Amino acid sequence: MNATANCALTNDGWSGPTVQGCRDDFDFTLSFEQYIFTILPASALLIVAPLRIFHLRKLPVVVGGSILRHLKLAGLLSFAALQLAYCIVWATWSPTSSAIRSPAIAAAGISFIATLFACVLSYSEHARSVKPSSTLNTYLLISIILDVATLRTLWRSQLPVAIQAVATASFGLKASILVLEATEKRGYILDKTYARSPEETSGIYTQGLFLWLNSLLGNGFRQLLKPTDLFPVEEGMSAAVLDGKFWKNWHRSFTICQPLLLSRFLSHLQNTSEPANIGYGLVAAYGFVYIGMAVSSAFYYNRASRMATMIRGMLVSAVYRKTIETSVTATGESASVTLMSTDVEAIARAARFIHDIWADIVQVAIATWLLSRQIGPAAVAPIILRGAMGAWVEKVQRRVGITSKMLGHMKGIKMSGLTKSLADSINQMRTDEFKAAAPFRLISSLSATIGQIPILLAPVATFAFFAIIALRTGQTFEATRVFSSLSFVILLAAPLFGTLEAIFDTFSALACFERIQKYLNKQPRRDGRRMDLSSPAPGQSQGLLSSGRVPSGHEPRSAHNDGLELATMQTRPATLPLDATEHYDVQLRNSSFGWADDGRFAINNVSFVAKKNQLVLLAGPVASGKSTLLKGLLGEVPFTSGTVTLSSHKLSWCDQTPWLTNGTIRKNITGFSPYNAELYDQVVYACDLQKDFAQLPDGDDFMVGSKGISLSGGQKQRVALARTVYSKPDIALFDDIFSGLDERTANSVCTRLFSIGEGLLRSWGTTVILATQSACYLPMADLIIMLGQDGSIEDMGTLPEVSTRPGFTKLFSPSDKHTVDEDTASKEYTTAKPPPKKFTEDAKPNDKRRQLGDHAAYGFYFSSLGVAFAAILLALEVATAFFQTFPSVWLKWWTDASAAEGNNGIGLYLGVYAALQVAGVISFFAITWFVLIKIIEKSGLEMHRRLLHAVVRAPLSLFTTEDTGSITTKFSQDLGQLDHNLPMGMLVSISSLLVCIAQAVLIVSATWYLAISFPVLIGVIYCLQKVFLRTSRQLRLMDLEEKAPIYTQFIETLAGLATIRAFSWEGASTELNHDLVDRSQKPFYLLLMVQQWLVLVLDLIVAALALLVVGLAVRLRDTVSIGFTGVSLVQLITFAETAKMLIQWWTSLETSIGAVSRIKQFTEDTQDENLPGENQPVPENWPVRGSIEIRGISASYGEGVRLNKALDDVTISVEAGEKVGIVGRTGSGKSSLLLTVVRMLDISAGSITVDGLDLTTLPREEVRSRLITITQDHFFLPGTVRRNIDPYESSTVAEIIVVLSKVGLWDAIQEKGGLDADFDEEMLSHGQRQLFFLARAILRKDCGRLVLLDEATSR
Repeated sequence: MNATANCALTNDGWSGPTVQGCRDDFDFTLSFEQYIFTILPASALLIVAPLRIFHLRKLPVVVGGSILRHLKLAGLLSFAALQLAYCIVWATWSPTSSAIRSPAIAAAGISFIATLFACVLSYSEHARSVKPSSTLNTYLLISIILDVATLRTLWRSQLPVAIQAVATASFGLKASILVLEATEKRGYILDKTYARSPEETSGIYTQGLFLWLNSLLGNGFRQLLKPTDLFPVEEGMSAAVLDGKFWKNWHRSFTICQPLLLSRFLSHLQNTSEPANIGYGLVAAYGFVYIGMAVSSAFYYNRASRMATMIRGMLVSAVYRKTIETSVTATGESASVTLMSTDVEAIARAARFIHDIWADIVQVAIATWLLSRQIGPAAVAPIILRGAMGAWVEKVQRRVGITSKMLGHMKGIKMSGLTKSLADSINQMRTDEFKAAAPFRLISSLSATIGQIPILLAPVATFAFFAIIALRTGQTFEATRVFSSLSFVILLAAPLFGTLEAIFDTFSALACFERIQKYLNKQPRRDGRRMDLSSPAPGQSQGLLSSGRVPSGHEPRSAHNDGLELATMQTRPATLPLDATEHYDVQLRNSSFGWADDGRFAINNVSFVAKKNQLVLLAGPVASGKSTLLKGLLGEVPFTSGTVTLSSHKLSWCDQTPWLTNGTIRKNITGFSPYNAELYDQVVYACDLQKDFAQLPDGDDFMVGSKGISLSGGQKQRVALARTVYSKPDIALFDDIFSGLDERTANSVCTRLFSIGEGLLRSWGTTVILATQSACYLPMADLIIMLGQDGSIEDMGTLPEVSTRPGFTKLFSPSDKHTVDEDTASKEYTTAKPPPKKFTEDAKPNDKRRQLGDHAAYGFYFSSLGVAFAAILLALEVATAFFQTFPSVWLKWWTDASAAEGNNGIGLYLGVYAALQVAGVISFFAITWFVLIKIIEKSGLEMHRRLLHAVVRAPLSLFTTEDTGSITTKFSQDLGQLDHNLPMGMLVSISSLLVCIAQAVLIVSATWYLAISFPVLIGVIYCLQKVFLRTSRQLRLMDLEEKAPIYTQFIETLAGLATIRAFSWEGASTELNHDLVDRSQKPFYLLLMVQQWLVLVLDLIVAALALLVVGLAVRLRDTVSIGFTGVSLVQLITFAETAKMLIQWWTSLETSIGAVSRIKQFTEDTQDENLPGENQPVPENWPVRGSIEIRGISASYGEGVRLNKALDDVTISVEAGEKVGIVGRTGSGKSSLLLTVVRMLDISAGSITVDGLDLTTLPREEVRSRLITITQDHFFLPGTVRRNIDPYESSTVAEIIVVLSKVGLWDAIQEKGGLDADFDEEMLSHGQRQLFFLARAILRKDCGRLVLLDEATSR
């Protein structure tokens, strides 16, 4: 300590940075500390603070808490006073040299000014920001850390006590200010109505250490999480990209320090003359670097995850918005669903690591320069590769689209006996999907292997170059040079693997971006309609027609609408001058409509006028264009000519195929309109739904199921009709809405809606255009328009005018009724109340597997692989782990031999080392190829087969209770997990575990005292993963579950685009989409955050382990092996990443196995519709005659107290050859009776026999395939026209053509490309589709003797 007396005068006045000749030569000079530790941070604050203050002055006051605000201000003012005092003390002291005093005075003065700016910033930040000041907290934290070194120097130097005392007081006060500034302000926020995430109000310390997640992790560990337990996602994420760039740069600066420290540390161990303080300083440096890596990585990936979440939400919403705008002819059910799932997820995955590309390149450049300092010209560099995935995603899109469509039509598919054929088609699509993915996965394997080549072969090339140099110069392979060089090679090569992976993911994401871009660039629908603004009808608001969006709840109200009407359409600049002396709602002038851009129109040169409050009937033969004309009035037909003019923006539309969403009946009727009890009762009475409500278990709260599968055809039609009426439109368009109703119900509804004296729409003055083929409603019509086969108007006029003309008599037979029976029901419209509910919905069972995991899922997954595949996988994993770790031991033996024998045997050691590394490359490629190609394909095909088998063999009740979107997510998201994350998680988890074990042994080789820490380390990691997994499993399951409603909305929107746009519900539907996306974002984002929390904790554990290694090495440097210490520290560099990979991929595996668990649970919980005993053989030619005997059968829907009896003691006997019609009111059980015959509705009493065979003893699918069934629900198989007309491949081409000609479809089919053309259901009209199904039945006339028709000719 004698050397310290004159330090202040001799050595502390120069810039250093280290002091010489005093304080044991282990300190900075005082001048260096003043310039760098005080002036530099204060100057940075002086630059940043004014910018932040200027930004804050524009923001409103959002936080109260004046006491905390003034405490912080008082603390800062006190600190400013101390800095002023510090400046004065230095100024009044007169040392022999001013070289020390000048920088000290400057530092105190700048710190004083910076503190004054901090006062203003703190005062503004407290009131105008909900989170603690990041600027002040960053400055205070950095300056306090640096002040520790300065304060140490001051107290070890010969300086006046006053200077030391003021500096110490300033340090203590600054620490107190840091505590105050770090205090969160959540309790002082003024607006308590807005729910905020804890992250939104967290400071940099809480965010950097992910402390805001602790409550969520605690709840997930203790209990089952619910969606309401999740934090809302913060809205203010706009700075994600800029923050990501900054923190990534910060992170890389720490990474570069690892090999520098390793080289200096080994040099210290080798040079025993250096004082021990140098070693302890290196221990501190190791701690700083590793902790800095952990915290900076946490900040970076937090911002990167926020950016990925933003991109995900933005793209899903953009795809939905485009779907709303696109023409019905340009949308495909599979396209948008796949884009918003598979493509968006790939883009979000790449977005998290996009900055790795340039940051890794920077790291490679720096590492190459550092390596050249160690071994000169022996530095090397690797290569990169690119790939694509477009063809694969196209196959996924097709499979998911067909599957989701199948789920919505499962009732009709089962009745038609086509489940096996369709399942075979979808399974083949899955096989084609893997074939398309094979090139992509092969490139992935090669890419990963090429990424490993630098890591494994770069050291070989490096040491080979050095060996050549060593033989010439006589240098030896000493441990310090070898292991520091190896660490630099790892630093050089490791980013190349990451860069290659990031580039590959980026190119995959670009392919997905191109698909999304192509979809978003599609032309929106062309709406050429015009609005008459010259003379709006009374009560109407003026406006022009467009597909604009108006947010729900902000629609303008009409005077006559009682606060209920459709959203206003945005104005269009073009207007059409009309005759102001006459009010009319619809006018067509020389209008033509067509679906294809080939110059041909389905509607040709049509002109007519529909006056206000008129009922206009469109009539015509099948495929005459009635539906096209109505779609033209809606603006849905892409190719038009002439003019269409409407006088009101308030339209409604009811399609002949009812569009219903999976909700209650009431919700389907009201849609996005507010509920009005009086209006609702009127509409329910007019649509004759009272009796149905009385029969249904929950009345109008009855869930209709996906596509209304729980309702009969007539009930679905009347619910859709009620929605159209409930909107109180000025213009209502109906497309053959009575075709699925019995005559009595149809007449009753028609009278209540359209009759002049009683009709509800008539009383509102609504103009109605109704397409129909029935003559029953002609007397009510004010105008009848008869279309010809070519789509032109063949005749037009009132009923007396057209009834005697040839076209009318040709279309309507003389026997058709020309009157509607008077409705005998009560005229009082009071809604029939449903029976009281005698049950309560069971809450979702507390399935602890969501929290604790389902370990049986692993057995379920490996059973899809088989024993042979599992054994090969394990063998390859062991080989890969060996070749990744043993070469370091070989290098240690090489350095020992070099130290003892010089360069003798250098060729042998280099050759064996090269062979080990090449073998490592080969084993890595083998296992990657095996997992990505063989295991993924085998497990993916088998899991898909099991899942599809469960779906097609499920009873009808599954599709009435399970949402289509929920099942679709299993075929998309869950199988996607099997195809992407799970196999890689299994591969990396097993490999990392084996490598970690080997590396742990090598790390312990430096000093066996480390082994004492391993039980503690293993215990900590075990507890860590246990706490983490309980929450992450649940978040992953909730992530999948919260996506299901988005799938459902996409599917339902695509099915009802015309209806949504007709009602102008685009804005409300988009708002609903935003809400659903926000709900799905919560578990997605929080899952990313808890994963980064885990990474942070693991980084800190590795930092502790690194401190333990170097600390013991310093303490025991006289006894440790430098070679084994080098091996240990090199392994430690990679052990950090390997340990993180192990835990991360293990937890990823555990969360991904949730997808397997969902599939396993679904396949186990979904009952097989075939009951025990239904396995009797079916004779080959059964049924021979086609006689059917139904005796005393009863059948019900539902179970237990929710039982809804559909049939009660029904007895029917039908002899062979007889034709029997079953009639009854809609909902009376006609379709239910057919369902019992095709074994889709179980009978509770009685029996059904066909040709003497009891159907309850036969396999159900076999029964359906032997009967000929034509359903109301039309589903077309993927493939050609031939496959759809003859799915059993039992007819010749000539026979098919004859049958199609008989039903009048051959010409239409031939125009579309003939039998081998790909079938598109839009190529036929509704009526033509029914004729197509009749043709299919006729082709099977020799295959069955029993034909079942469920309203087969209703359209």
